Amino acid sequence: MEGGISTDLDDVKTVAMNIRGNIKSGRSVRIPKVSGRTIKPSNEILDREEQRMRELQEKIRNHKDSLEEQVTLAKESYEIDNDKTVAVHVFENGIEPVVGWLVCVNGEEKGRDYRLIRGRNRIGRDSGMDVTIRKDQKVTREEHCSVVYDEKSNLTFLVPGNGTLTYYKGEMLRQPQQLCSGDAVEIGETKFIFISFCEGERVWKNEEE
Repeated sequence: MEGGISTDLDDVKTVAMNIRGNIKSGRSVRIPKVSGRTIKPSNEILDREEQRMRELQEKIRNHKDSLEEQVTLAKESYEIDNDKTVAVHVFENGIEPVVGWLVCVNGEEKGRDYRLIRGRNRIGRDSGMDVTIRKDQKVTREEHCSVVYDEKSNLTFLVPGNGTLTYYKGEMLRQPQQLCSGDAVEIGETKFIFISFCEGERVWKNEEE
């Protein structure tokens, strides 16, 4: 072994022997100072540890880049979807403007009104529909029919869907029909009166117009 290590070990042995002898004889114990020199690791060990640190830093860097990329993509996707929604259906204040209502005048939901907005309003029993008629089992679960408001013409239409029991003014609905205020619509065993807000000269305009 190198001199520094050997010297320190000899010092420790000497101290131990002195302490043991002094304790037996009853004399006071004096602990000598050791050299205090440290053992330096070899260059090979240092190089290996340095390489490990570099690899760890590279992994951290790659992981960070990957996370930042995912966050950026998610943000861009949200902004694109959000911009489309705002441009088509929602004002800058976040409100979807009403274009009319379906008012239930007969059936399990009698007295309830259903708000209609721009674009397609899907009607069915499923909670994911825009107009949900939960208590009428004659209504198809998804898109029994739809009420569609067309911005360009400022007109509203009743459009057939997956359901068979849909009536417009007492006649079975076989093709899209224009709706006017006061028109009667029967969906399943539930009867509605359509009330229009957007008609004639009354129309919502985007704030930039």
